[in-house]
Amino acid sequence: MNSDSPLQKLLEEMRAKGNLPALNETVLEISRLAKNSESSAPELAAVIMRDCGLASNLLATVNSSYYAPRFPIKTISAAVTYLGFDKVYLLSLGLGLFRNTMASLQSQSLLKLYAISYFSGTLAMALAKAYSHAAPEEIFLAGLLYRLPILSLANTFPQQFVEMESRVNEKELPLNQACFEAFQVHYDDICDAVLSMYHLPDDVERIINRGRISREPLTLLVEVSASLAAMFFGDQPGGKDALHAVEKRVRKLLDCPTFSILEMIRQTFESDGNIKHFFNLGIEDIEIMLNLLAWGKANPMKVVTHLDFGSSLETAAATETPDALIGHFLTELALCRKRGGELNPVLMLAQEALFRCLPESEIFLAFLSKDKQQLQGRFHVGNMLPRNAQAFMVSMDNIESAIVRCLKTQAADDWQRGESGLGLPFCPFGQMPFHFVYMAPIVVQKQSIGLCFVGRSNDNAFNERECVWVDQIVGQVAAAFATTQRS
Repeated sequence: MNSDSPLQKLLEEMRAKGNLPALNETVLEISRLAKNSESSAPELAAVIMRDCGLASNLLATVNSSYYAPRFPIKTISAAVTYLGFDKVYLLSLGLGLFRNTMASLQSQSLLKLYAISYFSGTLAMALAKAYSHAAPEEIFLAGLLYRLPILSLANTFPQQFVEMESRVNEKELPLNQACFEAFQVHYDDICDAVLSMYHLPDDVERIINRGRISREPLTLLVEVSASLAAMFFGDQPGGKDALHAVEKRVRKLLDCPTFSILEMIRQTFESDGNIKHFFNLGIEDIEIMLNLLAWGKANPMKVVTHLDFGSSLETAAATETPDALIGHFLTELALCRKRGGELNPVLMLAQEALFRCLPESEIFLAFLSKDKQQLQGRFHVGNMLPRNAQAFMVSMDNIESAIVRCLKTQAADDWQRGESGLGLPFCPFGQMPFHFVYMAPIVVQKQSIGLCFVGRSNDNAFNERECVWVDQIVGQVAAAFATTQRS
């Protein structure tokens, strides 16, 4: 794209004024994983866990009545297992984009813009489910970003935007032509450029770029959701007639003559924990806003939103202490192991337990090859080392390696810099990044099959309690392997 083109200048100004969501490291990593056909669910869970806010928002969504899990889902590992890679990827991408941008908003008007976007996405997903769409999470993402290009224009260039709207509404010009006359750029080109920043799935881009497909059912569902959200926050007039017109369209699309728009909104918003977290709107607030929406003579947002509307986004998500978390994770591990089945859920949960309960640590779960000649990393989670689990590799012939010694003695061991080498490859680890390490072998039927490796690059040695936690978690992993081998 030409750096001096009108389109590039528009994008640069929208970005400079904070009207385009920034892509933080977590969102970029989630997007990268989705493009790699060899990416695994544990890798996705590991990336999500690094961002406590994203993790809590994802769990709030998964535990809503929309998904209706049989048991409360309390861990990212369980969410990935329950929903699958693709659904969690789409939800995380949308929530990550949304939360990252909301945290840096500079004005109440922009807060309203993104409130409308979030409510659009939530309603779109509910309608997509009612429509029996195979991937409602795609529609959530489409609803979340549907109005982004046009709202970014409105907030960055208010005067030119009014001129464009007057050409559409008064002169009845097509949107592309009106946009070109006001901005010297076609609206389709703005959409393409904005959406390409986020590497969205093709189906999502197709729905958002409504200038090209406007009568497809899913596009219409997203349009309806965007209109309802705009009414909810005073950007469009509400009232019984407006709601009835929307309801009529939805009933026709769903082939359901008894469908109730207000009831759908009520159920969707009351079950979404993020609406309380993001906007401080409780059940009573939602009910008042619904009544005002039907009345149509007041702006629901202005009447009920509090002075702290959206302020929770400025603070980090509350996290429990390791001492409080460890009991929860050990219970979840025992339940997961008791249910039987695949080992991956147990390993993912063990990884999450170690990461949450041992702060500032790099965690690797590694297993011996079939010929027992090499220890190979399988899972990794941490914030400091930009490498994948497979980088963790140790030859069992290396008799000087502390890791090999731990496996052969079948006894947990702590290590600190200055002692004998760990035996990790120089490339990509380079000079030893760890100051302190705690290792616990995974022993099944008196044979070492793998290792739990927890390392820290700071000066905080592992205390006795933390070492006991690692031993207990590894014990649950070993028991799961033993059960699998017996069965």
